[in-house]
Amino acid sequence: MDKIKLSLDREPFWQKPEKDAILKINNRIGGAAKELEPASKEIRAFAERVGIDGQTFCPASFKEGRRNQENFEQQQFFALDFDNKEDGKRISFEDVQKRAEHYELPILFAYDTFSSTEHNKFRVVFLNDASISNRKVAEAMQLAMGTMFPEADPTCYKDISKMYFGGKELIYYDKNVPLINVESVFRNLSYYLKDIYHAKHYKEKIRKFSKETGISLNRKGFFDVTVAENPTEESSGAKDYRQYANGGNAPSPIIYTSSYIKGSGAIPPKVYYKIILDNDCTRNLSVVKTTPSENHSGKHSLYRSSIMGSIRQKCRLFSEFEKGERELCHNELFGLLNNLINVDSGEKIFKDGLTGYPGVYADDKIEKWERHCAYNKQQGYRPMRCDKFCPYCEECCHGTNILSTAHQKRGTMEKLPDSNEEFFSLEEVQEDTYQAIHDAFYASGNGIHVIKSMTAAGKTTSYVRIMKENPEDCFLISAPTNLLKDEIYERAKKTGIKVHRTPSLEQIKDSIPDEIWDHIQYLYGSGQSRAVHAYIEKVIKKEDISCLKKYMKQKEKLRNHHGNIITTHRYLLNMSQKQLSRYDAVIIDEDIIFKSIIPNQCEISKKELQKLLKRISDRQVSKKIKRLLKLSETKSCVEFDAIELDKNSVDDIIKDAHSVFDIPSFCMAEKFYVCKASKDDSLEDDIIYFLKPAVFKNIKYIMVSATADERICRDYFGWDRVNFYQCKRAAYQGRLYQYPRKSMSRASMANNPGIVDKLMERFGVGKDEDKVITFMKENIGSLHFGNTEGSNTLEGENILVIGTPYHADFIYKLAAFTMGLDFDEDAEMERQLVTHNGYRFWFTTYKDENLRAVQFWMIESELEQAVGRARLLRNPCEVNLFSNFPLSQAEMIEDFDYGKD
Repeated sequence: MDKIKLSLDREPFWQKPEKDAILKINNRIGGAAKELEPASKEIRAFAERVGIDGQTFCPASFKEGRRNQENFEQQQFFALDFDNKEDGKRISFEDVQKRAEHYELPILFAYDTFSSTEHNKFRVVFLNDASISNRKVAEAMQLAMGTMFPEADPTCYKDISKMYFGGKELIYYDKNVPLINVESVFRNLSYYLKDIYHAKHYKEKIRKFSKETGISLNRKGFFDVTVAENPTEESSGAKDYRQYANGGNAPSPIIYTSSYIKGSGAIPPKVYYKIILDNDCTRNLSVVKTTPSENHSGKHSLYRSSIMGSIRQKCRLFSEFEKGERELCHNELFGLLNNLINVDSGEKIFKDGLTGYPGVYADDKIEKWERHCAYNKQQGYRPMRCDKFCPYCEECCHGTNILSTAHQKRGTMEKLPDSNEEFFSLEEVQEDTYQAIHDAFYASGNGIHVIKSMTAAGKTTSYVRIMKENPEDCFLISAPTNLLKDEIYERAKKTGIKVHRTPSLEQIKDSIPDEIWDHIQYLYGSGQSRAVHAYIEKVIKKEDISCLKKYMKQKEKLRNHHGNIITTHRYLLNMSQKQLSRYDAVIIDEDIIFKSIIPNQCEISKKELQKLLKRISDRQVSKKIKRLLKLSETKSCVEFDAIELDKNSVDDIIKDAHSVFDIPSFCMAEKFYVCKASKDDSLEDDIIYFLKPAVFKNIKYIMVSATADERICRDYFGWDRVNFYQCKRAAYQGRLYQYPRKSMSRASMANNPGIVDKLMERFGVGKDEDKVITFMKENIGSLHFGNTEGSNTLEGENILVIGTPYHADFIYKLAAFTMGLDFDEDAEMERQLVTHNGYRFWFTTYKDENLRAVQFWMIESELEQAVGRARLLRNPCEVNLFSNFPLSQAEMIEDFDYGKD
């Protein structure tokens, strides 16, 4: 709970103030706002100032220091005045207490007024758990409480700005600081009216109260005031909420508060109260609520009764309740009830739990909870979150509520407690990103500094700025693609930085004769990259190929250049220690592990390796091949030392081999993964895979990426070698809507032919394929999973991202093995409940945590890159993501109908 605000006059009195004193109090109390900490000692001190020292107070606070209804600011205290006049209704404090307890309105404190004799004139004060800033709601609260206590002075519930004089004796104080709440007040008002006016007439009284106050009624004729788990989840589309959560005009007032749990060290969860007002601007936009009967055509609740067996096994609180081991408190029972009424047999089981053990619950409590049961069911209450009521929520492994813990439905994303992310302004994020790169640049010693910062958070701008600020230093910048390399080059040039970029054969391949290009590809593929330039020199002496001549001139110019260079990851990984030592900073743009090391795989079948063995005369290489063939018969993961060969030996081996296979990389590789044909029907022979070795020299590297994973980086580079910086994050300016009902894996999409075309049509993309990112095999658009980084063509556009980019099983295991992670070689992916990014959901993955970490990193990196093309951080556009892997800041839409035209 936040600080509690009220108006408290500074002057104590020992008798009722005279007319002049009242005038002075009236003139100053509007500006005498006081804030109380929710700690019991401050609340007690306030109660004593009023009830013993006679200080005047107003439960409300006011704008501009003026105490009147028009200047109402907020209210959290509520008071009732009982003067027991001879000509009016009379009631004792004991009877007020009994009625308040019966209707769940716990009194915080009460005090005798100055004219009280034998406690016949007194005031009672209640504390709401939320500050109410809507005047109509505060007035309705006052009137509701006055209706339940008609003996109270009517002026106290008809004037929201009323001030109350202090008293001479504190006759009651509850040290537990009990709270009322808006839902309970209007719920119990319904009970009270039914008790007084009985079944035939109480609905008339409810309608009259609604008309008088503007509190709307729902379809059942009850007050439309409910507890809501989260306004974004309760709304009819979630798209309207952020508009008013960030300061816009709310379509319906939503009062919220953090539940105050005394003695709790953690930040307590928020409870949202939804109050629908019946007026021109709100009624038509009221939040849609559905009851279990509406969701299931009146046949079933949300869950069948078969779930009860799982609840008994997994929920300690329910077990204690059903076995009668102890009396549950109100909040525990309320949460348990709201879960059980959403199970077919749950209402009966709840009632049986109350009556099954005589002596645990008194008869009046049983009667009260049976009434709550009917009311909550009529109101359509959804299952209450475990962290809102369960004392064991931090001790057990649970989902959002009891029902989802027992049985989470597939295709749903369950947001976990305490999963809300802290966001900062874009300016703070940009500065934090710059500062992280700056600190890494000036850090002493070698090592690998990894800066994780959001897409479009200013990473490139930051290191270009550092280049500009340090003109005497020499920088090497590497990017995963030539596209991004060229973009960084142009940005650096625009700022006046002197910089060169490495030329690329890939970018001119369409101008190179096919037979020459094919031979260049053969040289690269067989590990003879150093022979490429000698071959080109030989070619251009015989043929006039202008693009190759220009390429070689650029290479020669670069060889003599000693300043800043922009290059690619591939070029960087082939540079020597001597070359790299010329640079004061080596900055790697994007996650080089994911974008350039993992994709750089070699493969060879067992039969091809056996043929190669017959052509290899080098003893060391032959020995390695024989050893690999032998170990691959029984193992999937094979490891042995690299072979150090000089250039002449490598050249001789390649000539003997007559193979496209990259023998030099094979010799340097230490870890191999074998895919067995016996376990994969699609394979005719065992296939051996390895990653081409990538050596990071003993210099300082600075890697900046939106998708880098700390654990992956430390596992790959070495835990002691990595310094990891997690930069601040900002909320998207745009919107990310995610539809998790279908997995949208390649297999899922194959089982739904034409689904991409249908989604394009439904979301207004039509034939504009370039606004769609999906799998390459779909042959849609210019971008697809695997080639999205560096492209700004979709910035500010509304786009679709369709698919969950799973990789083959061997890739995850090869990556994990290369990183030195322990895992079960025989582990297989299976559908299971997992948690990630603050959600609990069904996903096809490994039970092995190391393999799962690698898989989630790769999938998340691919999806974040695709979503990031729209630059949501800086543009008010929309990305619609169809995947069952949850991304940060996604707004989940689980009821999307894929079959709708």
